[in-house]
Amino acid sequence: MFELTPQNIAIIAVIAIGALALWKMYKPSEQRVEYAQDDMSKDQLKALVYSLAKIIKDSKAEDEVTNKRIEDLQYADSLQREQTKFLTANVNKTTSVL
Repeated sequence: MFELTPQNIAIIAVIAIGALALWKMYKPSEQRVEYAQDDMSKDQLKALVYSLAKIIKDSKAEDEVTNKRIEDLQYADSLQREQTKFLTANVNKTTSVL
């Protein structure tokens, strides 16, 4: 039925990371972002710009971590495929009739 092979684990991990990324993207933000109004002072606008810059910086850092995880999973998957090819070739060579 369903075997827990490293390849299946990698697929499940990629799906879980994708679901987590989508959930974080569409969930309501815990930080309430204030929007600029006409009557805001310079200090308020400055604080707003700094808070938005911090949110962007945090998002970029989170994207880098997520991309690194995806690269690691893709590398592990390609390594697993190459090992499977090698082992299959060896089994075929060993079991073939000369």
